[in-house]
Amino acid sequence: MKKAFKFAAGFTTAPQRSLLRGFTLIEMIITIFIFSVIALGMIILISNMVTNSSRQSRLLAGSDQARKTAFQITNELRNATSGATGAYSLGITEAQQLLFYSNVDQAADIERVRYYTQNAKLYRGIVKPTGTPPVYNTGSEVSSVVIEDLANGTNPIFYYYNDTYDGTFDNYLTQPVSIPQVRYIKSNLQIYLTGGIANSQTYTVTSSAAIRNLKTNLGN
Repeated sequence: MKKAFKFAAGFTTAPQRSLLRGFTLIEMIITIFIFSVIALGMIILISNMVTNSSRQSRLLAGSDQARKTAFQITNELRNATSGATGAYSLGITEAQQLLFYSNVDQAADIERVRYYTQNAKLYRGIVKPTGTPPVYNTGSEVSSVVIEDLANGTNPIFYYYNDTYDGTFDNYLTQPVSIPQVRYIKSNLQIYLTGGIANSQTYTVTSSAAIRNLKTNLGN
């Protein structure tokens, strides 16, 4: 007669214990895998959020600077006048370079103001008159970057119009522009949305002004 073996509660045979240990190992591997996938997903998500936030910050900063620059150009152009030397209000009227005379700091002097491009940046150069009689020493021009990541490329930044412009048709003067004909100037500033990356989308700020010292039938 065979004897029946009884096992105390909570104990298993060796094969059963191995089986349970195997299931536990598989469960641990699956848990680690799932956790790794979730962690990787969170890292990617956070990275994308930081990148997008950085790009958005650059865009906001760039667009804000473009708007400020456009506003500045407009105000300075409206108040353009003859230079301290008696020079005509406008000196250069090119597609990507504009030179004129205006009081930009509320001091007594009339400054020589120049906007020009270089290496995908827009610069503003200022020359104050010196001496008696006054002269503008171009070697003393103080330039500063007013727009980073300029996206105009070879496209015009400045458009010039004569006294027939009524705001309805974009009948700007073709280059080379006859300076005495100019009464109205429009600026078209484009910046890259992604911090200077070529071929990316652009943000455009347009402003315009009639030169009060020269205007005839044009508004402000």
